Amino acid sequence: MGHWYDQEGNARHEVKGKGGMRSTNLRDARKNGWIPSVSTVWSDVVSKPMLTRWKENNLMKFMHHKAIEWAEDNQTFTDDPALIESLTKDARDSFSLHQKELTDRGINAHQSLSIYFNSLGSDVIDLGDHASMIKSVVAKLDQLCGKQDWESEISFAHSHGYGGQVDLCSDEFVIDFKTKDMSKVKDVKKMVYDDHGVQLAAYDTGLGNSGRRLINLYIDVQSGAVLEWEHEDTERYWDMFKHALELWKLIKKYDPKWYPEMGPKSDGLSSIQNNYRKGYTA
Repeated sequence: MGHWYDQEGNARHEVKGKGGMRSTNLRDARKNGWIPSVSTVWSDVVSKPMLTRWKENNLMKFMHHKAIEWAEDNQTFTDDPALIESLTKDARDSFSLHQKELTDRGINAHQSLSIYFNSLGSDVIDLGDHASMIKSVVAKLDQLCGKQDWESEISFAHSHGYGGQVDLCSDEFVIDFKTKDMSKVKDVKKMVYDDHGVQLAAYDTGLGNSGRRLINLYIDVQSGAVLEWEHEDTERYWDMFKHALELWKLIKKYDPKWYPEMGPKSDGLSSIQNNYRKGYTA
């Protein structure tokens, strides 16, 4: 599972299986010499206690609601194991649906922003279904960055053996969008985590390590509110990702690093595939 890229930076998130398309797994990556995304590396080796706590709290809330619903319908409650198991399954299903709705909302917002920035310079500027949000994001970027030649959804592959897709970048900035519910959280500091800076530092290196400024924009899709955070400890963030990547390789027993100067091999395999087969780990 996870997100994968080939040596040219093309997304390889899915492969053709017996029953149709399915998610790419580590075995597929080994076979084809594909590389993991930044988020795949980080989530595989680094725990996220705040995210875990959020999931646990929300699951308990759904369990509480299901128990109340059952008690109200039946005018009683029991500790019957079969009932508890049934309510737990219902709560997990409801929570999974809730997570999917949040994920889909974020994906749709990212797609709308990508369509807008990719339409710049054309005769028709597409604001799509998120006009208010897009206008807020553009105003914030103009305030923070001034005039830039933005590129949206740029994919890359780095010879260290990882890839990714950047929400927005220019010669001076790397921008990553995070969709948030800001109805209860107004302080941007409470939205910022080290992994946000790590992601941006890995992106900057993946794009050529030009020392760009690294900025997260936290966006409330419903209200259109936008808050920003610029990460400054970039060297530490890059070191964090670099060590996480090496740990990932050791755990997975797979090092997809390649050496650009080696060039393609005569057997038709790319250098990344040959490095895997020869066991290069330097």
